[in-house]
Amino acid sequence: MVIITFTLPLVAIASMIFFTRMNWTSINFLKNPVPYSIGFFVLYSYLIFAIFSPWEIHLFSGISIVYLLGLWLIGLIDDIFGEKNIKGLKGHIGKFIREGSFSTALLKLTGTLMLAYIWISLVEPVTLEQWVRYSIILILTPHVMNLFDTRPLRVWKVSLLHVAIFLPYVAVDVPFAYYLFLLSFFFLFYVLDGHAVAMLGDNGATLMGGILAVVTVMHAPIQQQYIVIILLILLTVVAERVSFTKWIEKHPFMKILDQWGLSIK
Repeated sequence: MVIITFTLPLVAIASMIFFTRMNWTSINFLKNPVPYSIGFFVLYSYLIFAIFSPWEIHLFSGISIVYLLGLWLIGLIDDIFGEKNIKGLKGHIGKFIREGSFSTALLKLTGTLMLAYIWISLVEPVTLEQWVRYSIILILTPHVMNLFDTRPLRVWKVSLLHVAIFLPYVAVDVPFAYYLFLLSFFFLFYVLDGHAVAMLGDNGATLMGGILAVVTVMHAPIQQQYIVIILLILLTVVAERVSFTKWIEKHPFMKILDQWGLSIK
């Protein structure tokens, strides 16, 4: 595992070069074209961790790999072919109703619904309440992570917080080599995103949301899951009315947290 850890920077750099040459880039908040290659770096890191993981947990099961790989793929399709001038679910649904135009954002929505349904069906919840609880988390978490990914390190900070909260529920005895891999992943993620040389894109933000969703569903206590559900619904509703960035800019403390760790302001 230690040797595999050294492949992380190589994959990060190679994916940046490949995405740039394919013109898979997006204009960031600094008005610079940046490859949305961190998502592939996240996917590679997750798959390596799943293959060599010493634990048999749902996050690394076959159905979770299919669910997460599917989320990454539909996110990449939205990155490459998506219409950036339409904002919010309401905007995409409204265009579909008015013009009958099925956007990549709606493809991402329906794809997420299908992937979540397949995952839940195979996990086989025993009650209707579990079905509903799992569905909300698996569908809304990827969407909300997309909402956060409008500035560098926002998704990174949310993900790091999840790891700090939920890692004790996933595994108690973690070999040093796996800590090294995880720390290297987060460090490279931090450097790429914090220095604005690459971005997650929809593919990466959706994938990170899916990973956090599976961890939350399978390892968080029910009370914490309901807290997460309330936050997800609240953030989804608020985002349709208010820009997260504008709201953060109006609150000094949130602005400080938002800018913490950035090498650019």
